[in-house]
Amino acid sequence: MNESLRQEKESTLWEKLAPRYDRQVMRIYRNAYDLSIEKVLAVVEGKDEVLEMSCGTGIISLGIAPHVQHVAGTDISPRMISVARTKAQELELTNVDFQVCDSYSLPFEDSSFDMVLLFNTLHFLKEPQRVLQEAYRLLKPGGCFALATDCFAEPVPFQARLRLIAQNLLKTLGIIPFMWNYSKEDLHKLLEENSFVVEDVQVLHQLPVNYYLLGRKTTP
Repeated sequence: MNESLRQEKESTLWEKLAPRYDRQVMRIYRNAYDLSIEKVLAVVEGKDEVLEMSCGTGIISLGIAPHVQHVAGTDISPRMISVARTKAQELELTNVDFQVCDSYSLPFEDSSFDMVLLFNTLHFLKEPQRVLQEAYRLLKPGGCFALATDCFAEPVPFQARLRLIAQNLLKTLGIIPFMWNYSKEDLHKLLEENSFVVEDVQVLHQLPVNYYLLGRKTTP
């Protein structure tokens, strides 16, 4: 699959969801998003430069922006970025910059950021390893990478498992282009394989399991 086709497939889902994303996810996952922001704020400092890859409508970027020097938010979906920019203007936040970019290759110099974030997207990326490698490139030595994603391979009650079976069917039909059924162990391994030392973990949501990890950049 060439890059332009991969980009088109990865953006299609989010382009459709953008107009109703906040209303839809915050009804169910508000607590998980609040916890995500709390976890990031426990690590960042006021002088920090932060990047959020696949930032969506900017929920997390806008939540941390008042507490850091600057936030760069990137997303492959123009509609998601449009929503994020509108929200930033309404909140009168001037230290947030949202732009349409592909997380596989971002227009920033090596070692540009003190912290890189990737929330609720990794399980829908075709090549997650490449995105983690890009996060590693962009972090300063000793910088932190915060990741949270759904772990569809973790045990859940029968009713929830039925919903996940339906979701896998949508993947088979091509309605969801790419999807990974991660376990928590898979995510630990993924960070370690990409030269991050895991320093903190937490389950942010139970059904499905939304799992947070904080990794620190090490020199291979």
